[in-house]
Amino acid sequence: MKTIHYKSALFYYDGVQIFEARDAIGGYYIAVLAETIDGLDRYILAGVEPEKLRQFKTGKFDLLSLLIDRPEEDWFIAIPIGGFDAALYLELQSNPLKNNPDLPDSGFLLHEIPADTNTVEEARSRNNLVFEISVEPPEAADEHQIHAETLAGLLLNLQTLVKHAYSAAVRDMSAASRRSNDVPDGHLLNVVVPAAPGSFRLVFEAASQSDIFGNNVMANALQRIDQFFEHVSNPKQTLDMVKQHRGHLAGAYLRMLRFLIEHKTGLRYAWAEPAFNNPKCYSVTNAQAIPLVEYLSGISNIGAETVVLQGTLEKADMGNGNWRLATEERDYSGKIKPGGPSLDGLKIGSRYKFNCLEEIEESQSGREQRALFLMEHEPA
Repeated sequence: MKTIHYKSALFYYDGVQIFEARDAIGGYYIAVLAETIDGLDRYILAGVEPEKLRQFKTGKFDLLSLLIDRPEEDWFIAIPIGGFDAALYLELQSNPLKNNPDLPDSGFLLHEIPADTNTVEEARSRNNLVFEISVEPPEAADEHQIHAETLAGLLLNLQTLVKHAYSAAVRDMSAASRRSNDVPDGHLLNVVVPAAPGSFRLVFEAASQSDIFGNNVMANALQRIDQFFEHVSNPKQTLDMVKQHRGHLAGAYLRMLRFLIEHKTGLRYAWAEPAFNNPKCYSVTNAQAIPLVEYLSGISNIGAETVVLQGTLEKADMGNGNWRLATEERDYSGKIKPGGPSLDGLKIGSRYKFNCLEEIEESQSGREQRALFLMEHEPA
């Protein structure tokens, strides 16, 4: 019996009404809820041409036409008995699909309002959050190019900024929401258009799609990044925003601005989810970045976050201020800044509570290195 695998929900209303699927060799399928019998949903399912499916997802093709106007007449009934994570077994039907009374009415469009930007159209066609950036370094002035070093640094700084915004979004969730939405590598962006026409433009999509209810932690993360770019023409307002969100996210934002200044370029970005009619668009010029960095660099510990550790002291070097604490998760090592608390009197093998500042330092490769600095300690 033929099987297919669920890919993503396209329309949800009190359950999955329409979804797309793939077979073992990459064939494209569309499934539409027909009826529910004894608590089991029965879906009309048919193979479709990839381009027509893309047009349907962008709102240019109605659902009935997608199902009826096909080069193949075969169609199936699918019942997801084991849920959408399991393979779906298909029952081949003999009567013509066009005679089925459960077909949708003519004129059903997935999006009533046409996409008026490439970003929204790309998000709809991929049924996923899409994020795009444009930069104009000096080497792109005459030709459509960018130095490999500049591109590598741009991608690294961008992904770091998104990672810390994603972590902040997850931290603000309830415990239940955190468990269901914090997926491994959920902060990652995948490059889908390496170099689009225009100034040097890259298009990404979220590595993890939103769930069937449309919840997307990545969207929440990008909204946080938007707040940092809302007032780039006013350093004082940006400074107030950074003070409210000081920590690794603010530090990553400052490093991104420094990178743009170093490489003499501004940054424009836009992002959209499939349900958007218009993208979210923000930008910062090189001229705007310079005073922003001057203002933000004056804040002490802008990129530091408080970390509380509790465990057994394994090392306390009073000479250079290095220490190591074994917690239930793992061992943590750190040091003491000049003027910080002394390690004198602490006993190896005893349990302590360490209040630390975690700062991020950039290595020569541009990657993050975390450093823990002890601020206070007390017996645990």
